Amino acid sequence: MMFFILKLPHVILAPMKTERKFLNLLLAVTAIFYLTFIIGTSFVINNERYFTLVDDAMISMRYAQHLAQGHGLVWNIGQAPVEGFTNLGWTLFMAFLHLFPVPASKISLVVMLTSLAILLANIIVVHKIAENLLPDSKYAPALAALITAFYFPLVFWSLRGMEVGLLTLLVNLSILLAISQNKTILVSIILALAILVRVDALISAALIAVYLFAKNKRSAIVPAISIIVTTLAIFWFQKIYFGDVLPITYYQKVTGFATLERIRHGILVFNQFATRDTLFLFLFSLAGIFFYKLQRSREALLLLGIFLAQCAYSIYVGGDYAEPETNAANRFITQGMPALIILFSWMTSRILSDLKAGQSQSAFSTLKVNPAIPLALIILLTISGEPWFDYSIGNAPLLRADIRRVKLAMHIANNTSPEAVIAVHAAGQIPYYSERTTIDLLGLNDPIVAKSMGHGEFYPGHNKWDYDYSIGELQPDLIADNFIAFAEFIREQDNYQSVGNGIYIRKNSILVDADGLSKEYR
Repeated sequence: MMFFILKLPHVILAPMKTERKFLNLLLAVTAIFYLTFIIGTSFVINNERYFTLVDDAMISMRYAQHLAQGHGLVWNIGQAPVEGFTNLGWTLFMAFLHLFPVPASKISLVVMLTSLAILLANIIVVHKIAENLLPDSKYAPALAALITAFYFPLVFWSLRGMEVGLLTLLVNLSILLAISQNKTILVSIILALAILVRVDALISAALIAVYLFAKNKRSAIVPAISIIVTTLAIFWFQKIYFGDVLPITYYQKVTGFATLERIRHGILVFNQFATRDTLFLFLFSLAGIFFYKLQRSREALLLLGIFLAQCAYSIYVGGDYAEPETNAANRFITQGMPALIILFSWMTSRILSDLKAGQSQSAFSTLKVNPAIPLALIILLTISGEPWFDYSIGNAPLLRADIRRVKLAMHIANNTSPEAVIAVHAAGQIPYYSERTTIDLLGLNDPIVAKSMGHGEFYPGHNKWDYDYSIGELQPDLIADNFIAFAEFIREQDNYQSVGNGIYIRKNSILVDADGLSKEYR
């Protein structure tokens, strides 16, 4: 992807010499920083260094592994296909990686390094969008690129294995081509790829098509056809292959609760975790649009629209599960943040230029650095300072639990028969590294649980379970982790016993080693 972007026509990727030096320096610094981030998430088991993605990404990795092995896109080998993921294109890419002889301990590292390259490519694209919007600006490209490079949620979700980075890159690349060149075929292909990666990219794709229509009606025809055909093709494939138009995760996370209850939760978590990231940049950009009448353009509305659409989508689906852990805007909002950052940089550049041309000329002339750089650092400190500070103390969010689950998975693999059936609440690392048939107790990979009614207050992905079915009927040999509602249920089950470290085994199972499982694995 990086090679592709660097090969774009010279008219797009030819910044002035000083800007090129800044961009090259920024790419070098961020590459080192991202590598440090990746290495810092590694850990050692039995003298072997392991890398793992966040639990959700490891669910996709399980499907990818099974596809690469020739079993199809299945959750459990030998069972009917189910779609427990929402990132079809990213899962297919993961399957491609599994075709190579990379050990399980290192395959996640390959995904992380791919995301590193994607993030670097995104910095280039963001820089170029700002440069195209203000060709003579010395401030906007540097400001937009620097803030984007170190925006915490974008770095975190990308380097920890989610499709956020790739989706953001594809949308931003489409924006760049849409505003700078009349290359509708290329825009159409990139938008189709974005929708393939994750179908809700349809939101940004539709806005880009509307922009093209407003710019030149004929230039919107091919992209619009591409968007419609790709979306319908994915829905058709999902219906034919999985038996349902929409993924199981849609039913598990979105249905079973009143829409207003879900939206209320979405507003609540937005207010708690996203306003720090978004509010100042949004209000400043909005004020800039009204103050600079010449900036009330289609491009400004496109950038603003993509950001607001992602915020609205996040609120509609009820937010995400990990905002408290990351202490930042969720991954849905994150995908729209570069558009807001570019818009903010655009408006800020106009103000800086006006100040330089006015009475502050002498003050600007004494500066030895581009004022956009310290300003970007101040903005980063405001919107991402707290999560980066937390990271500096305790490493990446969710990592401690991820490492524990990998160790638990290896412990299960060493003390159970390959035919054993396990049940889990966290359906990523434990199934992938243990390589056991798995029952997903929260229903992300089980349509029966996913389509049931929710329990308690809405909390995305963690409100559905049916232990009478998943445990009482399916009778797993081992239950591998705990959950609040599970504790009450398991106390009433005479045929299961705890081995003392959070693992429960079925008393009459001959496929588990109770003594081995009872040993400490952390």
